[in-house]
Amino acid sequence: MENLFPILLGTILINNLALTKLVSIGQLANFGDNEDQTLTLGLSAAVIMAVSSILSYVAFTFILEPLGVTVLNLLVYMLLVLLVTMAVTGFVKSRKPEMHAAVGKVLPLLAVNSAILYLILDMMNQGMEFLPMLLTSIGAPIGLLFAFILYGAVRERLAVSDAPKAFRGLPILLIYAALALMALSGLNGII
Repeated sequence: MENLFPILLGTILINNLALTKLVSIGQLANFGDNEDQTLTLGLSAAVIMAVSSILSYVAFTFILEPLGVTVLNLLVYMLLVLLVTMAVTGFVKSRKPEMHAAVGKVLPLLAVNSAILYLILDMMNQGMEFLPMLLTSIGAPIGLLFAFILYGAVRERLAVSDAPKAFRGLPILLIYAALALMALSGLNGII
């Protein structure tokens, strides 16, 4: 059995989907107007990603592959992501109705979050065993939540800064993403 801690830490920081692979960067740039909304959206995306990837692994390993219908994998993955998104949206609506009113229009967009589908497809293509898949399914959402928090903080800081007009909005966030990528790539040899 290989050492599993590097898988978890590597998925959170070094192979962070949003910061190093730039998956879902457009959604990060537009989600959340304040800290509470950003945290709620980040936690929702993390839960959807973790549960969907674990359920997709179980569906592929125990249903699709034994039945020989692996061509239906994308359809099954999207169905699972939609079901988990609906469950998380219902949970947020029942527990925090005021937050649901603020972010309710954005929560369904998490169902088409490219990071979620990228993680599922990447794990299935790699043919991971259960324990590495479980750690990746836990680490990637934590990394996505980390990216949501970082982008939320950057957006708040940029709202009060005097950025040149040409760089306001998505361009400055892409520059930030490039700087974050360079900073995180320095950790690449450690783990």
